[in-house]
Amino acid sequence: MTEPAVSNAARCPRHPDRPAAGVCTRCGGFWCDEDVVRIDEKPFCPTCAAMPEVDYLEAFRLKYWGKRDGWAWLIGLGALANLAMAVASVAGGNPLFAAYAVASAAVAICFWLGMAWARVGLFASVGLGMVVNMLTAGPAAVGSAIVPLLVVLAIYNDTRNRLFFKVEVPREKLRKAWDLYSNNSIARAGFLVGLFSLLVCPLAVAGLPCSIIGLKRVDPQAHPPVGRRGQAIAGIVLSSLGLVELAVIALLLVLEKR
Repeated sequence: MTEPAVSNAARCPRHPDRPAAGVCTRCGGFWCDEDVVRIDEKPFCPTCAAMPEVDYLEAFRLKYWGKRDGWAWLIGLGALANLAMAVASVAGGNPLFAAYAVASAAVAICFWLGMAWARVGLFASVGLGMVVNMLTAGPAAVGSAIVPLLVVLAIYNDTRNRLFFKVEVPREKLRKAWDLYSNNSIARAGFLVGLFSLLVCPLAVAGLPCSIIGLKRVDPQAHPPVGRRGQAIAGIVLSSLGLVELAVIALLLVLEKR
């Protein structure tokens, strides 16, 4: 990006004894080489750089830093299920499976509490389950661990879950997560509602305006950029089909009453 030229007479407002080296992308104020803060290759003055809407990826990181995500809650509920299975296994005379269920519940509870070791502990829990299954059902039970292992791997690499455990995430992954959770959410909602309106056509009444608003908000040049143009257009098309379906059903009902 080419930065605008600055007059030799311009001075840095924070350091009047120094010449200005550039202009802030947001406010247009001058900055010197000591003050400039570059965010996504754009120069900002320190005041603007500290604003959440400027470094929106950092604001997104802080918003979810140490906050439980859906995976944490799901695994926490799984701990209760494992404890219930442990009780049932003891009653059924299966102490080996009961011990495994208790161990898995302990790992799940620690995961819900955000203990760092529990991220790796989930892999150990899956491995222990595979061993228990092999001892009780034979070597053929090894295949039963494939799906749980893939799920745990997905959890381990999930950006939102890493933020819960306060694991640093590269900006590129933060950008993808921000795009998923925060970028033009009304366009995303319009698309989903429009999709479901093909099954429940009255939903199209809500899906169409959401998609239209989402499309009007699209601005790739904004900061932060507003995207999801494709989803907004798809939501308009799907919702329109839902409205057509609703009109046809209404017409058939009217004709049936005559």
